[in-house]
Amino acid sequence: MKLLSGLDLSTVAASALGTPLQLIGLSLLLAATSYGALIGYDVFGIRAATDKAVPLKTVALGSFTSYAIGHTLGFPLMTAGAVRWRVYGRAGLTLGEVAKLTAVAAMTLWIGMAGVLGLSAASEPQALASLDHLPDGLNRAIGMVLLAGLAVYLAWSRRGGREIGRGNVRIRLPGGGAALVQIGLGLTDICAAAAALWVLLPQDIGIGFPAFAAVFASAILLAIVSHVPAGLGAFEAAILLAFPHVPSAELLSAVLVWRLTYTLIPFLFAVVLFAVHEVKRWDAKLTRAARRVRHLVLPFVPAALAILTFIGGLVLLTSGALPNDYSRVRALRLLVPLPFAEVSHLVGSTAGVVLLILSRGLMRRLSSAWSLSIVVIGAGIVVSLAKGFDWEEALVLGAVLALLLTHRSAFYRRAGIFTEPLEPRWLVAVAFILGCSIWLGLTTFQDVDYSHDLWWQFNWHDDASRFLRSSLGAIIIGAALSLYAMIHRHPGVRRVEPLKTGALAPALAHAERADAHLALLEDKRFLFHASGEAFLMYAVRGKSWIAMGDPIGKPEHAADLMWQFLEEADRHAGWPVFYQVSPAHLPLYLDGGLSLVKLGEEAHVDLETFTTEGKVGKDWRAALNRAKRENLEFAIIPAAEVPAHLAELKTVSDAWLAVRGAGEKGFSIGFWSERYVSYFDVAVIRREGRIVAFANIWYGQPGGEITIDLMRHLPDIAGIMDLLFVTLMQEGKARGYRWFNLGMAPLSGLSDHRLAPSWHKVAAFVARNGERFYGFKGLRAYKEKFGPVWEPRYLASPGGWALPQILLDVSNLISGGPIKTISKGARS
Repeated sequence: MKLLSGLDLSTVAASALGTPLQLIGLSLLLAATSYGALIGYDVFGIRAATDKAVPLKTVALGSFTSYAIGHTLGFPLMTAGAVRWRVYGRAGLTLGEVAKLTAVAAMTLWIGMAGVLGLSAASEPQALASLDHLPDGLNRAIGMVLLAGLAVYLAWSRRGGREIGRGNVRIRLPGGGAALVQIGLGLTDICAAAAALWVLLPQDIGIGFPAFAAVFASAILLAIVSHVPAGLGAFEAAILLAFPHVPSAELLSAVLVWRLTYTLIPFLFAVVLFAVHEVKRWDAKLTRAARRVRHLVLPFVPAALAILTFIGGLVLLTSGALPNDYSRVRALRLLVPLPFAEVSHLVGSTAGVVLLILSRGLMRRLSSAWSLSIVVIGAGIVVSLAKGFDWEEALVLGAVLALLLTHRSAFYRRAGIFTEPLEPRWLVAVAFILGCSIWLGLTTFQDVDYSHDLWWQFNWHDDASRFLRSSLGAIIIGAALSLYAMIHRHPGVRRVEPLKTGALAPALAHAERADAHLALLEDKRFLFHASGEAFLMYAVRGKSWIAMGDPIGKPEHAADLMWQFLEEADRHAGWPVFYQVSPAHLPLYLDGGLSLVKLGEEAHVDLETFTTEGKVGKDWRAALNRAKRENLEFAIIPAAEVPAHLAELKTVSDAWLAVRGAGEKGFSIGFWSERYVSYFDVAVIRREGRIVAFANIWYGQPGGEITIDLMRHLPDIAGIMDLLFVTLMQEGKARGYRWFNLGMAPLSGLSDHRLAPSWHKVAAFVARNGERFYGFKGLRAYKEKFGPVWEPRYLASPGGWALPQILLDVSNLISGGPIKTISKGARS
């Protein structure tokens, strides 16, 4: 304290503020040089501590931040060590390796201190006398000893491979030229730090830089020994004691500026860098946490924003029913003409009604509703200000607009706003809000005598007239939109793109089921896996997105395809439906949140056990013999030769359709198409050379199943179906196939037990009592005589109250229009 007695702090501050900017810049440059040398400390430390490769930018970050923070906070072993561990630990270094690194860096610092003190004391020993009060000769002798110690260190490390410590704490020291570089780094660091203060000192200090470097190094030693953060006070005292002849205010102001350039600015910069590093360290965790929160919150965002939009519409309607603030109207008259204000009032109430209806679309996550809401709310903000400076109203709408803009991704469905009729609850809600706003206006203006002239009065103070006009406009717009929404509905039918069979080939090559060839019908759309080795075929009818069967192709892609299909249907506000799916994929659909309904059972004949020999095959031998007596002959026309027989095949097909009085079906069953029939081998039955029956053949994977699709025959020819099936089973067995697929028996295998699901009871009742319309029992009985293995088939869909509409959509899709009776014997 004696050193500061009589010192005017204002003089110190004035002297510091008067420091030329160029000197401050030079001091910063020299400080940067010192910190650059400190980076070299850590480079040597890492080489000595580990063989792991650490990027130079990591070394620079760890070195600069640890030294800058350690210099300022003090206790460098703890502060700088902790920072080093946070930086280098993330780079893969262990705690022991970081400790070794710190030890080598400290060693480099002390080598630099010894070099500066040795050189200065040997050349100018008198410079240290003011601090250590020792004779010049002794100071010179100390300097020579320090230099001799450095020379011994160089000689000892010349061969390289030198180590200190044992076991886990053994440290490799730099050898040869590296040791010389280490000494040079230490000297550069201390000299640059000293020079950063030297350039700020008064010009009449009367001491050369080599001597000042020794004083600076000694002051640093005193600061370290004091254990005060940043050596604050101890360093300043050492400098003041070393130069008693220099005015204390000027000397102390130079030290204060040096504290700024060498300590404070690097410290702040280091804190920012370290904070950024820590944020990046936790970025992955924070990102994952944010994603979890977003994943939990996002499903509720559309509903919340729909409610806020509904409230925005309520605000606009309420504002239209209340009188304006005349103090605001007076200001408004100076800015906009009366017609603009009148139109704004009318548009505001109309926008309110539109927002009430659009909120329903937002609830359903419709992209079109989002876009229109943005426009209408933006218009509402403008007219709120234009009709009466209602900034509070504009602020509410602006908040809703901002939330909509920041949650654009929550509204992704591409369906139209009026895809579905407006539900009664929305009609009631819109009517209720409109009625309340009109009641509020009538209550507010009850003292105004009504007359027809009110409708045509246009004046800044005629709020009652504006209320009447805006209410009428709101009623008209609301009624028109509601009526349109109730009676209008998009059919939901999508245009089918031309089929590219080449794109289907990779997936069909891995298809386990023969009915995957339904993909070749030109009545479907396709959703492909990114690999091209799997796809879903589907069609859209009404709101139902109906996929035919399980995903086709490599089984490992089935889950991805299912989720893609669910996302696509959801994006269009549709119902995802999987028709005739197998038990093998049921867990997949349950994971997708779908409900299962049993449609019936599919018959598979085991060809390994099928035979026409012996007692078991007597019925089939009889069928073959009967066909022989009827001069019926079986043959298979290869696909390449089918085009030459198309005219004859079509004659059979037309006759078959004419007898049944039904049109072609599709989607789950083939229909006549020359292109489609030409893809396959065709089994034909001839009588006297004339084709009387045919069926296209689906071949599955080798050793898998074989079946037929489009089966047509001329009327009044008995035994054709038995002949066709038996001979094809023999052919399939001869070709190495294991199963013959006889197709599905609809509504079979369903339980009518009192505890069974409602669908089972209804379907069983239809099967029992609808025989004359379809022949459910007859079809099941015919297929049963082949002794098949029955496998259930299911409908996977959202279920619930949507199920009846989904079943109707599926039926309409298959029949090609309104439901038609499916003829007996048709393959489902």
